[in-house]
Amino acid sequence: MKWYEIEAQKIHSNVPSDKEINISAGFGPTGLPHIGTLCEIIRTNFLKKSLEKLGRKVHFHLISDDLDPFRKIPLNLPNQGLLKEFLGKSINQVPDPFQMKNSFSEMVEDKLVEHINRYNIDCNLVQNSISYQSGEYNAEILNFLHNYEVVNNICKESVGPLRNRTYSIFMPISPTSGRVIEHINLIDIDSDTGEITYIIPADEIINKPGSEYGIELKDFYSTEILNEPITTSVLDGNCKLQWKADWAMRLLARDIRFEMHGEDLTSSANIAIKIATSLEREAPRLYKYGLFLDDNYKKISKSKGNGFSLEKSMDLLTDKALINYLEKKPKRNSKFHVNLSPRLNDLALTKNELSVSYTKAQRILSASQPHNLQSAIEFLRRYSFSMSNEAIKYSYNYFLETKSTSKSPKLKLSEKEKKFVGLLSFCLEEISAEKTQDINLYLTVHDCYKNTFDKHSKEHPWEIIYKSLFNNNYGPRLSTWLEISGYNEFIRRLKDSVEMSETTFIKELDLDKASSDEETKIASKLTYTTEYIRPNYLEAISFDLVKEKCLKLALALKNKRDEIIQSVSSYQCRNVTDDEISRSLDLLLNIQENQEYFKLKVQGVTSFLPLNQPIYATVCFGFIPSLMSKDTCIRPPTAMHSHYQKLIKAIDFTYFSNSLSISFEDKESFISKRIQVTDAVIFTGTPENALKVRKHFRKKTLFILNGAGHNPLVISKDANIDQAVESAMRVVLYNQGQDCAGPNSILIHQDSYSIFRQKLVNELEKIKNKVGLYDDPDNIVGPNSDVDHSIKLATIFKQYREYCTYGGEINIINGLIRPTIFEKPLSLGGNYKEFFAPIFFLQEYRCDEELESYFFQPQYSKNAMYISLFGSSDYINNEINENIHLKDSILINTDLHLVERGTTPYGGQGIAASCIYFNGEVIKGNTLPQRDIYNHLVLNT
Repeated sequence: MKWYEIEAQKIHSNVPSDKEINISAGFGPTGLPHIGTLCEIIRTNFLKKSLEKLGRKVHFHLISDDLDPFRKIPLNLPNQGLLKEFLGKSINQVPDPFQMKNSFSEMVEDKLVEHINRYNIDCNLVQNSISYQSGEYNAEILNFLHNYEVVNNICKESVGPLRNRTYSIFMPISPTSGRVIEHINLIDIDSDTGEITYIIPADEIINKPGSEYGIELKDFYSTEILNEPITTSVLDGNCKLQWKADWAMRLLARDIRFEMHGEDLTSSANIAIKIATSLEREAPRLYKYGLFLDDNYKKISKSKGNGFSLEKSMDLLTDKALINYLEKKPKRNSKFHVNLSPRLNDLALTKNELSVSYTKAQRILSASQPHNLQSAIEFLRRYSFSMSNEAIKYSYNYFLETKSTSKSPKLKLSEKEKKFVGLLSFCLEEISAEKTQDINLYLTVHDCYKNTFDKHSKEHPWEIIYKSLFNNNYGPRLSTWLEISGYNEFIRRLKDSVEMSETTFIKELDLDKASSDEETKIASKLTYTTEYIRPNYLEAISFDLVKEKCLKLALALKNKRDEIIQSVSSYQCRNVTDDEISRSLDLLLNIQENQEYFKLKVQGVTSFLPLNQPIYATVCFGFIPSLMSKDTCIRPPTAMHSHYQKLIKAIDFTYFSNSLSISFEDKESFISKRIQVTDAVIFTGTPENALKVRKHFRKKTLFILNGAGHNPLVISKDANIDQAVESAMRVVLYNQGQDCAGPNSILIHQDSYSIFRQKLVNELEKIKNKVGLYDDPDNIVGPNSDVDHSIKLATIFKQYREYCTYGGEINIINGLIRPTIFEKPLSLGGNYKEFFAPIFFLQEYRCDEELESYFFQPQYSKNAMYISLFGSSDYINNEINENIHLKDSILINTDLHLVERGTTPYGGQGIAASCIYFNGEVIKGNTLPQRDIYNHLVLNT
């Protein structure tokens, strides 16, 4: 039995024979119909037919969620400006961008029904807006209102603390603007009258999907009544239920027995079942099906366009092929993409059609390169291949699709080749215009070639022609192709190839210029902005009090050094903790160097600490900012929590600053509580993780990013090798490589390479007995702080094993990674990967030109931080682009570990290495929290 027959038997057995059976499918009409929606409808119809064969009366309801808010404008639609005015309103209130139907939702529904009719599916299209407004759902909505706490809490559990702040299953529809109000605080319920009272909290901050920053509700709902109680009915379409509650409500209201859903909606389906159970109602059968995957096993997305669109499926798949594909077991994830079209069509062929092969037709057309449908028919006939006109059309559509989406780069013609092709097209056009003689192609090609290239030229004329016609060095037999396609098509393609080459060349120059202009644009933003009008809550800072607090903490760090070292002894080596304390003391005892920044206090600073250097990071990113604010809160990363709690037992940083607090909450809860009180965020981590945090804060919040830098060591031919080796050992082994100052590559001139490598190996041999677990206080290289990171590195080591010449040992159980040397000549490409481990990546270079190639790559510039140059290099000293490295980021005969101080700015020109986000601007460059808070939030106040 097929899957839908089994399901039909189960439903048939569970529903009394005298009752009619309701089944359903739902979709959101927010964009052009999606192939996934059609597939779900077809599959549900399989079940309907099976139930009908069992003698059951079945109602198939197709639910359009047209009362949902219109949140995003699809990019593939016209009249974008018109649609923008209707964002936030119900989809049935949004106009049709094609101006053919009464509403956006009606346009989508109509297009979907066209496809449904093609498969003769009998279903009842239900518009949710009508069901709400007619009162059809009123009884069930009242039931939800009577059980509000239960149902709302079930739904709230799934959305997290950030969304919880303004979550209610009831979303009022504004009588003034028509917007669906998704963010409210419910303050009263009258379940007898069916009314709720709510407010829209003006100062609450939410994040819109796709937005880079948080937005206050007073801006998001600028035309609504804010901070005042509003009473409305939840009946007759005055309120819309949040979709998880809505799904459960409509399933119960319609007594639905079966509905399918994608694997990605499993948790939501569980919530719908949980709601039904909590209300002591019979839960419907919600059948999960697997995801459709593209040829890279990624989920198909209509926004990414990485799979079948509804239109493509109609053009490329026969009806039988789609039906045959969907009849198979749906619970597994399965590939469903354009390249499967010929095979899926072949699998659906019946016995009397087996002579027809879409796969063979595809090979013939791919080799023949037809220029239109008629030429495709002629090519197939030429090869004695018989197909119906419909089958040929599917095959030709597939040929066009694969040709248009080919990832093969456009082959460029040299200037000489362009001249030859242009001359050839001109001559053929002249000859064909006379119509008095047959074209002798071979003679014409020979003459044009002779007039373009000298006799010693190695270019082959026919290769150039194939490149022009087919963007390839080979193709179909030209005489056959010409006979079917004709000279007009031949000449057109020749002319297009010359124009395309020139256009492409110009475009590339423009792109380079645009890229350069963008760099200049970013660089120009280094001036401080005063766009944001700051509130008048700032109060004066007593610098004497700042010095006093710094001195007290410094004395405590000195006096409790042994206790502090012991508290983090299971997290890092003793030498690292010693170094952290020394750096912290340097900052605290020299805070007068930053006295100019301590003028006025801001309201709040929120700091996300890095995975390494908990003591120094706390002082730099927590304690010092707390002296400039009324409320500073820091959060260590989750992997550090247990260790950090031991640390604060040894030294409680909050004791020395009454405005400092430490949070061990999960990240979402922490962000949720910090949104309203934060003027500045200090974040250490990747730009990707920074964005996940930044999108919840206001655009006017100062966001300081300390990212990851490349920091290469360059050892030139006149370098002091002993000094260079000492530096390499220091920066690579510090905290077992878990430091952003660690170099991704050590670039060594060929004259210095052998001696540098040998001395480095000698030094590594000396410290072999100092590599191990943290319980030995003499160890200077211990396990990685994140044990899971060692598992990732094991995979990377496998990829790089041909370059590994020393070490290479990883213990994925305890996270210990022994010092390792990789050697890869720079001529084979630079290394831009940050290992966050004790890895020496040695790259030999021969000259400054080769050295330049390392710094010239785009993947370097975005993470550019510092260069440590040992010896001299004309390129680094005089020629390196200042957009990548300013002079003060080039360290001569020293390294970042020796020069970095908490009182001086830190970072580089790479936007992923360090930058500031403020008022929608990105300001690349180094950071220093006390300076940046002063310059952006205090200066000019």
